[in-house]
Amino acid sequence: MNHLHEQAFIDFELLVSRWKKAYVCSVHSYVGVKSHEGIHLLVGRILLEPTGDAVNETSIQFETEHLVAGRFVKATTFDSLSEFILHAKNGRMDTDRGPISLVTDSCGTISASFAPIYHPLISDGPRLPGLLIHGTHKSNVLKSLWDNRSFDWEVKAADPPFDSLDELLSHCALPTLMQMGNLSTLEIFAKTPVVVGVNSLIKGTEAIIECRVARKLDPGKLRLGYRMLQKNQQIVRGSVCGSSLEWREDKDLLVAFHRMGIGEASVIQAFLSYDQTSLHQWWVTDPQKSLNPWHAIHQIFDQDLDLLRKMLFKPETDKPYAFEGAVSTLLTLLGFSVANYGRIPKLQKGPDIIAVTQSGHVGVIECTVGLINEGDKLAKLVQRTALIKDKLVDAHYGHLQVQPAIVTPLSREEVAANLPLAGSHGIAVICKQNIESALNQVAFPPNADRVFEDAKKLVPVSE
Repeated sequence: MNHLHEQAFIDFELLVSRWKKAYVCSVHSYVGVKSHEGIHLLVGRILLEPTGDAVNETSIQFETEHLVAGRFVKATTFDSLSEFILHAKNGRMDTDRGPISLVTDSCGTISASFAPIYHPLISDGPRLPGLLIHGTHKSNVLKSLWDNRSFDWEVKAADPPFDSLDELLSHCALPTLMQMGNLSTLEIFAKTPVVVGVNSLIKGTEAIIECRVARKLDPGKLRLGYRMLQKNQQIVRGSVCGSSLEWREDKDLLVAFHRMGIGEASVIQAFLSYDQTSLHQWWVTDPQKSLNPWHAIHQIFDQDLDLLRKMLFKPETDKPYAFEGAVSTLLTLLGFSVANYGRIPKLQKGPDIIAVTQSGHVGVIECTVGLINEGDKLAKLVQRTALIKDKLVDAHYGHLQVQPAIVTPLSREEVAANLPLAGSHGIAVICKQNIESALNQVAFPPNADRVFEDAKKLVPVSE
C-alpha cells in the first residue's frame, strides 16, 4: 500500500478518535464468491453504531453453490475499531464464517480512500465518515460463473430465493453491483454520535431544539450553533455549549432540549458539533408554517402531494406528457426555473425539460415512463446537451455547468441494463428512489443548486 492509501487509514482513525468512546455495536454485512482458493470478498461493510436502539439485530446467513452472504451485529469498543482497521489494511474482514479477504491486483496491493463527510452514495443527513478499501476488479471476483446473469439465476433457486444478485446485496444493506463501481470493496463507516433530534420544532415565538449524544461522550464538548432569518431579512447567529444544557439518559444516549425565543423567525438552521468537528445540520421548522412558497401554493390543489405522487409513480403509459408535467412540477417545487418544451408540439425536437438553478446551471432532462433508452432517448439526450453547451459557450456562458439527466418511475434495478451506457455519456439517471427522496425535500426552503449537485452523483459508474 502506498503512502497516499496509508494516509487514508490514518485520517479516518484520527477523526473518529475524537469520539472514540461512542460506539456500542457494529453491523457487519458481506457477500463473497467461492473459488478454488476459498471465499473471496466481493463487497463488505462494517457500520459503527453509537446506539443499538434502532439497530435490526436479525442475522442473515445465505449460501449457494458459488455465493455466501451474511449480516450480523456484535458489541463494539474503540479497541474493536482498531482491530477492524488493522485487518482492513490487509483487505480482510472477519465474518461469522471466519475471515474473508479481498482479492488483490497483480501487484498484490490494495488501495484505500478516506470519505470525511459522507458515503459516496449519500449526500445529506448526519455526517458519515468512512474508509473504502479496494481490491481487484469485481469481474475477477465474479469469474467463477460465465456472467452476472448466472448469479442472478442461481439465487432464484436458493432458499430463501432472491430475484437477482443485486437484490441479495440490497437485502444485506450493501451497494448493488452498479453502485459499488469497478472494484471489489470493503467499507468501514462510522455513524455520527451526535444529532439534532427529530423532536426539534418551532412553536410560536419559541424554538425547541433537541440534542442527542452518545452516553459515553462528554456533553461539555458539544456545541449547538444556529442561524435564523428574521422578518426584516436580518440573519441572527449564535451558539450554546453542551455544558449549559440539562441532560437526561435515554438508553445509549444523553438527551437535552435547548429553548430560545426567536421572534418572528419561521425557520432555524441548527448545527451540532463535537470537539470542534461539525457532525450534523438540520432545519428546525414550525409545523404550522410553510418554508417553501411553491409548496404552499401547490397544497391548495394537492394538500398531501397525493396527486403528484400518483402522476410520478403510477403514470399512464399512453399519456407520457402527464409524467413530464409532474416532473416539471416537482422541479419547480425544488426551486428550479423550468421550461417544459416536450409539451409544445412545434418544440418537441428539443429536450422534454430545461431546468435552471439559482446560479444558472442547466439541467437538460428527458422523461420516460419505461426503460431509459426507449426510442434511442439517450443518444438524443447526448446530442441535445451538446447543442446547448455549444450555444452557451457562444453566448459567453461557458462557465455554467450543463448536466443531462433522464427521469423514470422505474427502480434502478429495473433499468440496470442501460445504466453503463448512460454512465459512459455522463447522464444522470433519476429513478423511483431518487424521485421519492426529492419529494421529501419540497417542504424545506428550496435549493436547486444543492439538488443539481446531488443529481450529478447519480451518473452511473461506467465500466
